[in-house]
Amino acid sequence: MASLPDDAKVLGMEVSTLQSGVTVDSSNVFHGTLHHVTDFTAYDKGAEGNFLATKIVAPADADVKISTSAVQDKPVDESREVVWKVDSTEDTLTVKVERNGESAEAVYSAGGLTLEQQ
Repeated sequence: MASLPDDAKVLGMEVSTLQSGVTVDSSNVFHGTLHHVTDFTAYDKGAEGNFLATKIVAPADADVKISTSAVQDKPVDESREVVWKVDSTEDTLTVKVERNGESAEAVYSAGGLTLEQQ
């Protein structure tokens, strides 16, 4: 996983609007603050809540898919940027990378995040 710069845009929203100080530790636990966002239409019409923006580090020729409580095996495009709607610090994000007939999977936890409320 790689952090995105605060001034980067994902789905038309600046990363700094979504989050502050987000990092991931060696145990795959995200830390930092997710800001409460309203009407994140590019994510989903009228979407509201806490969203984490990150970039998956994987070879360009790999197939990358993510799974959460809301989606299963969703393909990630070549930008490798992911926006994850986090409803609880109990949530997890599973990343599966397949390349040359081999696959690897990692599970990331929202356990270290602070979720700002409205």
